[in-house]
Amino acid sequence: MNIFKKITLLFLTTFLVSNIVWSQNKIATLLPPPHHVSIDGNCSEWGDSLQYYNKESKINYTISNTHDTLYLALRAINRLAQIRILRAGLTFSIDTKGKKKETFSITFPLNTQTSTQKFDFHKEDYTEVSKQDKDELMRQRLTSLRGIMVTGFKDVEDEMITTDNSYGFKAAVNYDRNDYLVCEAAIPINLFHADDIYKNEWAFNIRINGITKPASHTEHAENQQGEGGKRNGRGGGSNGRGGGGGNHEGSKNGGTGTDFDKTDNALSKTEDFWDKFHLAN
Repeated sequence: MNIFKKITLLFLTTFLVSNIVWSQNKIATLLPPPHHVSIDGNCSEWGDSLQYYNKESKINYTISNTHDTLYLALRAINRLAQIRILRAGLTFSIDTKGKKKETFSITFPLNTQTSTQKFDFHKEDYTEVSKQDKDELMRQRLTSLRGIMVTGFKDVEDEMITTDNSYGFKAAVNYDRNDYLVCEAAIPINLFHADDIYKNEWAFNIRINGITKPASHTEHAENQQGEGGKRNGRGGGSNGRGGGGGNHEGSKNGGTGTDFDKTDNALSKTEDFWDKFHLAN
């Protein structure tokens, strides 16, 4: 191979590698939302399928913006993920500088009537959505599941607000016709106090919080395991964060665990992921 061919091959290789690296590092831009978006737990205006999919958490979601509002629409298919959202909340975090820090966050839906979310273990809870589930969610949407915990927003005096707040935060959850749980939220962009919202990419985190188990539930689980059971749990975080997954050892009658423990672990698990986008201009 002569020197000209070597130089040409080297140039082409460098060009291809550079383009691959550039395409991998390219930050996508959010799309504007559809007209007349309503935050009501019904994402039909977003179309049959939401724009993005996270295969680890198995959720479909869309993040979108106008000049004055940031939107989140999410569909949770997995039944255990649905339960965790309804019992421990979904946290949507934003870093306007794209550094994957939870600078701003909202957690919803939260129970405004008790300090902890309802926590019951029933088999029907994690198999399929029943009419009773839907009726109960509708009742709680009107009565207790109206809380939104907000952090990092200097204009907001109290971290815990409701869906009737005067700041412009909106959030709603509901089941769709396929029994998937739909979560929607809207945040006024001016509350971020970003210098130039189009200059830098923004980092977004979506977290399905694990359920923090009250002491009475822990004691019940230990009794179910017998004297040989041993448990090392890890409680919930602050600022609306859900609990981390507990580590369970021991067994009942010398076994390796119970169905209760498996469900306990699954519902205690917290899942989250980051993504970066430029805002739609």
